[in-house]
Amino acid sequence: MSTLVVTGYASLDYVMGLSGQIAGDRTTIADHRDPDAWPRLGGCPAYVAMAAANAGETAYAVTWIGGGADGKFYTNQLYDNDVRIDGVAMLDGRPTPSAVLAYQADGTCACLFDPALAGEERLNQAQRDLIRASTHLCISVGPPHLMQEILSLRPDGARLYCVLKSDLNCFTPAVLEALSPQADVIFCNASERSLIGKVGSSAIVVETNGPNGVRVCGQGIDTVVPVSAVDARDTTGAGDTLAGAYIAAEMSGQTNPVAAATTGIEEVAALLRQRLSRRRL
Repeated sequence: MSTLVVTGYASLDYVMGLSGQIAGDRTTIADHRDPDAWPRLGGCPAYVAMAAANAGETAYAVTWIGGGADGKFYTNQLYDNDVRIDGVAMLDGRPTPSAVLAYQADGTCACLFDPALAGEERLNQAQRDLIRASTHLCISVGPPHLMQEILSLRPDGARLYCVLKSDLNCFTPAVLEALSPQADVIFCNASERSLIGKVGSSAIVVETNGPNGVRVCGQGIDTVVPVSAVDARDTTGAGDTLAGAYIAAEMSGQTNPVAAATTGIEEVAALLRQRLSRRRL
């Protein structure tokens, strides 16, 4: 059986839209927050795994949370979205990571992330066993001190994916130097593309560029797949969702990277339309 394991930071997200821009020593008025998601399940592993699970694949999140109500909320949300929670490590007495995502009037998003557990994360035996048994392993932004260990646990033959973020605390030059040549598929946005080091000869790079489409490069391919614009300000998790749906397509037997990217684009559009249907941000 094919199994996907996604590693990285957990987060409970507090998302709001602002009527202006954030500035020091000044109040900025929020003009929206999602009434059904305060907080909302967040973090790269959750979005990637949920998209894969939504496609009917077996997906595990390997991540770290605190105890108490927030930790229980996080695991319940994963479970309700058909993501396996065996790889979620709970650190009793510690807070769960969280983020405030403020969408400003100019279209930019200010992200204030509290990693809460930064530096305390360790792979437990259950997490190691899941990684060792995976057929598809996806590394997203997470504890930098565990990156080398995670890579070392990857089983022979397992497909390796990386969801890149412009977080140089996590994706250090040393981590990227080890990860880039091994990855079968790397997901990034246009501003993150320069972070990728030398990739393997058969690697695929999937580069998102907002309404300008998704560029798929590698294996003799260099094409831009168009996207259908969805007028949503709250796009958090879009790239991770694309990655999860892309991986799920490969797990189901899809071998065409452009077709897999198209599947990912469709899943992102569905996510954004769902948010709009609740309340426009």
